[in-house]
Amino acid sequence: MYRTILFAVEDDEALPAAIGAVAAYAGFWHAKVRVLHVHRIDPASRNEPSNGLVDAVVERLRAQDVDAEGETQSVKTDDEIAKVVAAETARIQPDLLVVGSRGRSGVAGLVLGSVSHRIAAGLDVPVLVIRASHTALRPPRKVVVAVDDSLGSEEALAEAAVVAARTGAEILVLHVQHMIAVQGSAIVESEAQARAIVDRAVEKLAAQGVRAWGGSVIDHSVAAAIVAAAERFEADLVVLGSRRPTGIGGVLLGSVGHEVVSRLRRPVLLARRVRETEQVH
Repeated sequence: MYRTILFAVEDDEALPAAIGAVAAYAGFWHAKVRVLHVHRIDPASRNEPSNGLVDAVVERLRAQDVDAEGETQSVKTDDEIAKVVAAETARIQPDLLVVGSRGRSGVAGLVLGSVSHRIAAGLDVPVLVIRASHTALRPPRKVVVAVDDSLGSEEALAEAAVVAARTGAEILVLHVQHMIAVQGSAIVESEAQARAIVDRAVEKLAAQGVRAWGGSVIDHSVAAAIVAAAERFEADLVVLGSRRPTGIGGVLLGSVGHEVVSRLRRPVLLARRVRETEQVH
């Protein structure tokens, strides 16, 4: 359940879709929304921070009966933007962080791309990424959730169930049998193993009263398979687990999540961060 939503905004083409999504999610859960804009000061133009963007977003949310408030914070470099978002996330402890994304640029590119261990550690909450869209977003009625045998997958299932239980969405459970080429041959998970993973996930969702069905596909690219399935299913939302590895070279989302967010023009919900030290039980 999302009682508090942190909405990190930029004045770009993804903002209208993101506002609509936040209003819908806030309405479903009667959530309070905290709007945050991180303004980078340009020394050359001496531009001063303004609350104009935040005030406009808050006004639009309130016009849709959303309990919203906001603030603008200033930084000197782009690298500091993610730090401010992480710090605000740690301060207010939201149930969901929402960001708009043009792909690899903007706030989402900073928060969801390659970042330091310190920044990643501050973002344990689920993250909803909204891409700029040429079509109107609607409340989630069709959801794709990608599963495997990891703890991150369990978190993704739980997050998908939360959304579906509130919106009445149906869920497609997808497992990608990752095909790996080795010395002229291919290694791939057995059909029996893949079916067992999908069946367990569908049973868990059904036990919570969620309409769900599933299947598996074989592909050399897990991300490409997820994107293709979401397009075929005409999904309103894609839910992914997120191990978010740490250390040198660590990527907050991992390569699959990062690629899906970059390629798919549909909302992507990244489940609660799973630390590398956590184990599947």
